[in-house]
Amino acid sequence: MRGIWLFLKFLLLLIVVMVGAFFAMENSQTLGVSFILFNGPDLSSGFWLLLFLAGGVALGILTSSLLIMSYRRKLARANKKD
Repeated sequence: MRGIWLFLKFLLLLIVVMVGAFFAMENSQTLGVSFILFNGPDLSSGFWLLLFLAGGVALGILTSSLLIMSYRRKLARANKKD
């Protein structure tokens, strides 16, 4: 059962990567992004969108894991008092 679940996760990851690659290929217009301190390189608009999506997902995972760790600490303290 674990092997099937691992295969399904791999298949889902492969599909997501393929959709992202097709998305980047379809949005091939070059775009330069200007940040506060520097200018980014001229890359395709699809690549920039995927890059910012990945950054947002990473930040979301980081903030939610910090929140979960905080709740676990509070729960451990509450269980310890009982």
